[in-house]
Amino acid sequence: MSDSKWKNVRINILIMLFFGIFSFLLTLVFIKLGTIVLSADGSFHFSRIEELYDNFRNGKLTFIASHTFSSTGVGTFLFYPSVLLYPWIILRLILSPVTSFYVWYGLMLFITMYIAYYSMWLFEKDRVRAIIFGILYTIFPYHIHLGIAHLVVGEFLAYTFIPLFFIGLYYCLVDRKKWYLLGIGWTLILYSHIVSAYITLLSAVAISIIYMIIDAKSIKRVMINLSKNIILVTLLSSFVLIPFVTDFIGAGIKAPNGAIFGYLGSFQEIFLESVKNATDTNRSVGIFAIFTTIVGCYFVRKSRVEEKIAYGLGVFILLCTSTIFPWRLFNNTIIGRVLGVIQFPYRLNTYVGFFLMVTFSLILSKSIHSISNRNAKVLLISGVMMFLMASYYGSLTDLFVKIHESQENLLGKNTKLAKTIPNEAIIRNSNYHNIFDYSILYGEIDYYPSVSFNNLQEGNDITAEVNPKINSILSHIVIIGGKEKVKIPKVASNYIEYNVKADKREKIDIPVLAYKRTKVMLNGKNVGYTASSRGTVMVDGKKGNNKISVTYQPSKLLYMGIIVSFMTWIGLLIGLIFSKRMC
Repeated sequence: MSDSKWKNVRINILIMLFFGIFSFLLTLVFIKLGTIVLSADGSFHFSRIEELYDNFRNGKLTFIASHTFSSTGVGTFLFYPSVLLYPWIILRLILSPVTSFYVWYGLMLFITMYIAYYSMWLFEKDRVRAIIFGILYTIFPYHIHLGIAHLVVGEFLAYTFIPLFFIGLYYCLVDRKKWYLLGIGWTLILYSHIVSAYITLLSAVAISIIYMIIDAKSIKRVMINLSKNIILVTLLSSFVLIPFVTDFIGAGIKAPNGAIFGYLGSFQEIFLESVKNATDTNRSVGIFAIFTTIVGCYFVRKSRVEEKIAYGLGVFILLCTSTIFPWRLFNNTIIGRVLGVIQFPYRLNTYVGFFLMVTFSLILSKSIHSISNRNAKVLLISGVMMFLMASYYGSLTDLFVKIHESQENLLGKNTKLAKTIPNEAIIRNSNYHNIFDYSILYGEIDYYPSVSFNNLQEGNDITAEVNPKINSILSHIVIIGGKEKVKIPKVASNYIEYNVKADKREKIDIPVLAYKRTKVMLNGKNVGYTASSRGTVMVDGKKGNNKISVTYQPSKLLYMGIIVSFMTWIGLLIGLIFSKRMC
């Protein structure tokens, strides 16, 4: 290895060490407190982790929920990617539940920091700016809101790979060698969160079309690069895509809440929340983003065109998160159906964070590079890092207040079936498992059959008054010849069993959801079944004892998809190593 390459290796090791220390300092306080405020999507994702953890210990993959999600066999694990949660699960094997979450959170901060640093380094070979961007992007208030304030884990994971996606898109458009970064970035986003993958796909399509219109000579080149990435993504993510083809499309399954353009805020609301640098609201983009929006045009005016585009996109997308953009004009239109998948325009804050922090890192790096005195420059960089650390903890003030003042919200055991877990429940290691005694706050009934809903417009309401069929499923009600009985199932990995006694031969409807590949056994023998009026498994019962067990039989295509994805990753890694040796 040449001296210059060895020097670069040493520098990168030192930068990784610095990011590791910085991430540890961002996480240490929470590890010490040992307390989680379980808000918003928290109960959904902790239930996912618990199911995956239980099955992983038994050497099983997870397809349907049996231990969690009220043991209904819901196909959350078929249609919501889980592969990137396994580092958390491995930590869960060796650490207490609360500590494992916070260590995983710190690990993701570190990975986000380094990916953002690497992406900026590819964009502009300026280590100072790349380091600053890595930290700015990581502590961006919306990112912290996702990761620790509201526990929106899927979107939090996807946020990590956004810089890789956009540097890959940039390289595709300008025809640089690392075109595959787009495919890798988009695949990792797809592994994390389907909606985020959809938004980034729309972004890639829109930016590519605009680029090809401006530079018509690039059309062939761009189309070739994008086509190669489409093939790469299809191979790498085949095991994620296949269940949608085999089990979701045309199966009458209700997707998560598809309400168009909800939770819109005025720009005034966004501005005020951002000036407070709050992380407990999805409307805050933080004081740095507002500052950059106001002064960024001055700093990019003499910069290269890519810097101006980044700043312009950041400001435009920020405006799009508010009522300034007429979202509701698109309701019941083709555009509305395309954009409606986004659900909540505040999700665009991820992209506000990326583009405006690109500009803010330019502002800070220019200020640092303008100082010629080495000692003064080191002092300024140190001051910036300490200020960013203080800004991060300052933005979490409201969360600390909740932890210290909400001890009366310590989650107790639940004794009532179908009771929803209270929002902002306090979780410690001592009461962690109480989470799974409740119906979760959001996501419990995602991917239920549409026929399970009495009122599709009130999809999140599981009360007996609004959605009695769903309430009966969550309450473990078995229907025998039209009569209802509450039965508690026996469960194992991807396995749910009900023991029902019948006085005569009659229909038995058990509260386990029926999918295309659901497999049913009656008294140890495979039997046919029908989907009941509530979308659950119904069999022809026999007089006497009926042991009805339900499992899920994945298609052979799914296993083939896993093999194809794994082999593609291996081939890609070998190709990258070989190409570097040839250089």
